[in-house]
Amino acid sequence: MVNVKGKRFLVTGGAGFIGSHTVDALLARGAKVAIVDNLSTGRKENVNPKAKFYRMNIASPSLKNVFDKFRPEYVYHFAFHVLVPRSTEDPLLDRDGIVGSVNLFKNCERNGVKKVVFSSSGFLYGNTARLPARETEPLSFISPYIASKHAVENYLKVFNHLHGLPHVIFRYAAIYGPRQATGAMADYVRQLSKGKQAKIWGDGKKTRDYVYIDDVIRANLLALGVPKNHPNPIFNVGTGVETSLNTLYRGIAKLLGKEARPIYVPDRPGEQLRYALDASKIRRELRWRPTVSLEEGLRRVIKSRNFA
Repeated sequence: MVNVKGKRFLVTGGAGFIGSHTVDALLARGAKVAIVDNLSTGRKENVNPKAKFYRMNIASPSLKNVFDKFRPEYVYHFAFHVLVPRSTEDPLLDRDGIVGSVNLFKNCERNGVKKVVFSSSGFLYGNTARLPARETEPLSFISPYIASKHAVENYLKVFNHLHGLPHVIFRYAAIYGPRQATGAMADYVRQLSKGKQAKIWGDGKKTRDYVYIDDVIRANLLALGVPKNHPNPIFNVGTGVETSLNTLYRGIAKLLGKEARPIYVPDRPGEQLRYALDASKIRRELRWRPTVSLEEGLRRVIKSRNFA
């Protein structure tokens, strides 16, 4: 693992779920960190006080000033709205994510950033017939959110081709853990812990690949060691295990000592039916593997009481 002590990192979306945990890990290892987040989905209470914080949209021309002042050597890019349904209802929400990413990459190129690590999504594989999906699986665009994530991946490739900007793309599975404020799991835990029942969209047979936040942070740190001339620096980060929403709901209810009586509602457009990622590439090349089981991860989430 690369020694980050004394190195300068810019983390976009650093007040969000994945971003704030990444910031904490970098600071704990002696790095210098600046955060850019407009707090549209991130939370000020997630901001580590040891980091420099800039409340800003990454599409803003003022992002140049942050680069000029802080001079980051590495960039983690997490700033993106996180809800597929919102993107499906209003695809224009993707505008800031795409335009902002290009603005970010322009500043990275201008300042000679050594590496950009981009938070992409395993949802890019769509409703593929082959699971768990490998990085070579054909992509399937079933929502605007997926299309926008892929657009940013392609812009990174263009900046690498034209300007030699080193990068790593992680296609994450369904990440969960303390500070998670959105998504089915967070809602299930939140409602059941209050003695209420939560909604399940559809019949509950949809599956997801759940990977715990601590395992993801280890992957994020290992990304710094990917060679700058890697021919295809795209990696899945997941467990390869499918868990249905029904199974997840029952598991959470059991851990909380509650009865599982979910409220089933009609499914939403743009939803993926099955989802699991083959992580053999990252295991082979970066020696990463998930270590926290779903049951243990859920215990940690519930114990933390930090899921609101």
